[in-house]
Amino acid sequence: MALKPIKKKKLFEEIISAIEEYIQAEGIAPGEKLPSENELSSLFQVSKTAVREAMSVLQANGIIEKRSGAGIFLKDLKGETIGFRVSNNLLNKKEIQEILEFRRGIETEAVALAAERATEEDMRRIALAHENLTEAHKAGRLGVEEDFQFHYSIILASNNSIYKEVFETIAEKFEEGMRLSKMQSSNVPGRFEAVSQEHQSILESIENRNSKDAAAAMRNHLIQNERKILTNIKR
Repeated sequence: MALKPIKKKKLFEEIISAIEEYIQAEGIAPGEKLPSENELSSLFQVSKTAVREAMSVLQANGIIEKRSGAGIFLKDLKGETIGFRVSNNLLNKKEIQEILEFRRGIETEAVALAAERATEEDMRRIALAHENLTEAHKAGRLGVEEDFQFHYSIILASNNSIYKEVFETIAEKFEEGMRLSKMQSSNVPGRFEAVSQEHQSILESIENRNSKDAAAAMRNHLIQNERKILTNIKR
């Protein structure tokens, strides 16, 4: 199969499409092994980080299975295409709504505490996470990990051990909600700019030690996110 370097903006989408084409061209059947992440990185001439993020999306949607020490295997899609599965195999509406409601409760309060208690190191960590998310989007990646780190850094900056423990306990669900949000908004014009500005408002409120503004900025950010996701979920 002739493979070309991937240079378009949204790398994770291009990699997923390239993997689907590769599977079809090579006749890879469910249960059969796929190339490793390193091999895919070399084949498509993209970074390992970009491949890892694409594979994370595929794994989250039940398309591949990673077996420790054995490799990556294609699962049975039951007649669906990879593209269809990625866009439609989402958490159901009740599950995602519960995640979003919980986030609104814990993060609005945590950011208010962060504005009061954050150390200089805490603020640097939050600012760095914001910068890393910006760079991820510029590189065409979803930025799930970077977005998670931004919100997790705020939880840490609340200096409340219980908030930290609870957040870490349900971190997987938080990340799944973030991944869903980003997959849905990846083609929405101006959405990244809006999210970036919302994060900037949150960061500035913390730096200004204004807990009221920080809580309001976080609440607005999460509500905008909720509206976007819940509008698009029909199940």
